[in-house]
Amino acid sequence: MTKKLVPVCLAFVLCAAFLLGVGSVPAQPPLPNKDFKPLKPQLPQPSQGAEQSGLGSPGREIPAWKARLELARLLSFSKKYEQSIAQYQKVIKQKPDLLQARTELARVLFWAGEKEKALVELDKISVDQAGAEAKLLKADLLAGDKKYPPAVKLYRAYLKDQPRDLSARFRLAQALSWSGLYKPAIKEYRAILKEKPEDVQVRRHYAFVLSWDGKFEEAARQLEMTLKD
Repeated sequence: MTKKLVPVCLAFVLCAAFLLGVGSVPAQPPLPNKDFKPLKPQLPQPSQGAEQSGLGSPGREIPAWKARLELARLLSFSKKYEQSIAQYQKVIKQKPDLLQARTELARVLFWAGEKEKALVELDKISVDQAGAEAKLLKADLLAGDKKYPPAVKLYRAYLKDQPRDLSARFRLAQALSWSGLYKPAIKEYRAILKEKPEDVQVRRHYAFVLSWDGKFEEAARQLEMTLKD
């Protein structure tokens, strides 16, 4: 009886082992067909001449001149004008046609009290190439030196592109009045007051120019509007 049970038990054990996966042959991955071609990842290529980094995204490197330009700006914001000027000059030496850098250098020179040097830099930019910022800055510098006719010309050129800049229009009105061109100045003051009728200082400047132009009654009315008592 015992001998008959041995084959039965053995068969039962083998059957259980098969069902549980013990000793089974692992499945093989399917073979690729003859037309199969593995895909190659398309990685972006770094730009020519850029400084390489093991961490930066290839093709998105920041060139040294651009980093230096940003450094120059940050130094100027911190009022470290001498250091800022030195960095701008290095950028311009490498990128002499970068008009934005030259304009910003002129602005920092102006902040540092180097007005003549600022004008020298702005004179290197032709009128056709000058952007709005360069035109306005040069106009301010010329007006500060009492060179009103060229300042007026630049203010008008700037306002042609930026007609909503009331601060620049106010400076144009001042330059016109200081040149003895009262009627054009009055016209500019009226344009400003149309947009900002509550601006007391603009109205007072307007009144003074009216007085210089011999319009005394109108000048008096304008001044009365600025006085509450």
